[in-house]
Amino acid sequence: MQDIRKLAEDLRGKSDEVRRLQKRIPRYVAAAAEKMKDANFSAQGFVENGTARPRWKKRKRENHLTRGRRILYGTGNLQNNVKAKALADRVSVGVDLSKVPYAKIHNEGGQFVQYVKAHTRKHYKTGKRYQVRAFSRKLNMPQRKFLGYSPDIFKSAEKDIRYEFDKIFKH
Repeated sequence: MQDIRKLAEDLRGKSDEVRRLQKRIPRYVAAAAEKMKDANFSAQGFVENGTARPRWKKRKRENHLTRGRRILYGTGNLQNNVKAKALADRVSVGVDLSKVPYAKIHNEGGQFVQYVKAHTRKHYKTGKRYQVRAFSRKLNMPQRKFLGYSPDIFKSAEKDIRYEFDKIFKH
């Protein structure tokens, strides 16, 4: 009789721990999404099923500042502003477009208009300065997806959650 009471009490304790773990599941998914975002930027492509296929398109023009550097990584501002929030029943992953307005066009690709303000420029041969009028140009941005659904997020989160379940039931 004593063993049955101890078993019932032990099961109640474990069920409480499982309920607490259930409330933490969105945090594990959010952490997995953050890892996935970093993996996408490191692999220079959207990682799905363990591989980054297709890789992001290379830059059309390289200069001394971009040569040998990763695509979409200048200051790290874009990568650092992708945030995952764990809510009670879901996970929200996104970018604050007020801080990084170019994030959407990079993730989805497409055409956009770039407005260039009036400025002065130095002539490369004579060295004389001259005024450039304001103008606009249409540009076609290739898609360089870094946000989106990937089954790898749930595989990574499931691995962490299984580890927590094992900790609960092995003690």
